[in-house]
Amino acid sequence: MALHVYRDERKGELASLYVSAPHENQGMGRKLVQFIEDRATAMGLTQLIALSTQAFTYFQSKAGFVEGTPADLPRDRREKYDRSGRNSKVLVKPLQMRGTHATRS
Repeated sequence: MALHVYRDERKGELASLYVSAPHENQGMGRKLVQFIEDRATAMGLTQLIALSTQAFTYFQSKAGFVEGTPADLPRDRREKYDRSGRNSKVLVKPLQMRGTHATRS
């Protein structure tokens, strides 16, 4: 698992998240995502992105990401994405700054 930082755009990419089969459905993925979110927030980032070819449903249903488009990617990352040809789906998640809380309706 990694956090790639695009400081100029205040975005971070959650990359290489993997939970092995014996540890699935035990909350490990959520804990790992939360760790990255906490790190990104502490760095002043305002959005996380993730690219996925296989875990798209997980990121949406359990990690709080929504489907994005390649236009959501930081410029440098977009160039790599376009060259890769992998057809990964783009997912995005806004981050709250420390000391702010979302209001519930």
